[in-house]
Amino acid sequence: MHSDTGMFSINKALQEKRILLSIRVDVRKFAKIEEASIKTEDFTLFVGDNNSGKTLMMELMYGIVNTISNWNAEVGCAKITEMEDITYIRFSAEWFAEIESSVNSYLRDNKRSFLLECFSIEIPAEEVKIHFETAEEIFYVGTIAETAYLEKEYADGNRENIVNDVTGTVGEMKLQLAKHALLDMLGLPVGKKQLFLPAARAGLQMLYRNFFVNMQGKSGMALSICDYLKFLQTYSPRMQFDENEEDLIDFVDRELLGGRIEYRNDVFMYREDNCVIPLNAASSMIHELSPFSSVLKSEGKYGYLYYDEVENSIHPIKQGSIAKALIRFCNLGNKVIISTHSDSLAGRVNNLILVSRMKNVIRRNDILERLNWSMRDMLGSEKAVNVYEFKKNEKDRVVIEELDFFDYPKIGYDFGRFNENIDILYDESNCIMG
Repeated sequence: MHSDTGMFSINKALQEKRILLSIRVDVRKFAKIEEASIKTEDFTLFVGDNNSGKTLMMELMYGIVNTISNWNAEVGCAKITEMEDITYIRFSAEWFAEIESSVNSYLRDNKRSFLLECFSIEIPAEEVKIHFETAEEIFYVGTIAETAYLEKEYADGNRENIVNDVTGTVGEMKLQLAKHALLDMLGLPVGKKQLFLPAARAGLQMLYRNFFVNMQGKSGMALSICDYLKFLQTYSPRMQFDENEEDLIDFVDRELLGGRIEYRNDVFMYREDNCVIPLNAASSMIHELSPFSSVLKSEGKYGYLYYDEVENSIHPIKQGSIAKALIRFCNLGNKVIISTHSDSLAGRVNNLILVSRMKNVIRRNDILERLNWSMRDMLGSEKAVNVYEFKKNEKDRVVIEELDFFDYPKIGYDFGRFNENIDILYDESNCIMG
């Protein structure tokens, strides 16, 4: 087992205080989904059968985050205090409520055009709206003099710096500070974006150049897919990484790829020892995992990662390693939203979270040693998790249930549909051996 002394580090400030702001997305009669209320947390998991609306919901959430991140965030009802040559701006609950109201008015009045922008086709929806949530009062304080900076203040009085050296006229700096406050609330700090890894990522990874050459006018694809193709088309590898980023890249190369993805002469390649081959000559598992590896090594930084059907072409045992990799990626300060219809992957995520949440440190460390797991595989204690199960009712409509976490008895999340499948297999075995 690896020694973690002095090696594993999540930002200490984040361990001491949780990021309490999040977005809740509410829909009613959206495609086949009867009704849903989905909250984006640090780690969000969608489970359910094929054709139950998981991808559609992820693409909608992608579109909503895209809309809010590009929102014209006016200062509005923020409290402004002038003191000599210094201006203070307080972005608090009232300001976020004003932004929320504006966004919901837009979604209500422009629902059809918004959905067309998200999906490029007509998707029925009776209602789409958002809600900003806080568990306790958090506000942002912007200070403007010759330059400006923004801090986040928590209920305990502690402050966290968000951005420095904002320049421009006073009016321009006010708008920039408002924008940074909104982006931080979304979980998209300065310089970070969102990215969607679609279920069809392997084929798109190999055909994206041909797609762009032959594309005329509108692509007919969802916004999230188009952005993924642009990510591939404009890809640029990064040269420098911090210690925790390097550790995650090494883990993915060693435990998942058995080699590494390289980007040479504008082409993705796979290297195993001294053998370098084009990506299309590698195995299907390498195809499926290469986009995630490319994200980790990209010049662009991604604070939101949507990962659809994570388990594609990955052996059930390897699914445990991808679960660990995604937890490590989340621990680096990123939000992760994944979908799966694999009981193996959901079960492994569940087991990792169960051990992460153990209060008995001696018992936890004993389990880590026996399973040859690392503290790096443990989801940070400050990270919030939401799990949603997509189920079809008797009318073939989808209902989405938010699952509770049971730390005692040590069940974690009770995946009803997956448990039903295990029971069926058990009954079949009894009948056969009979």
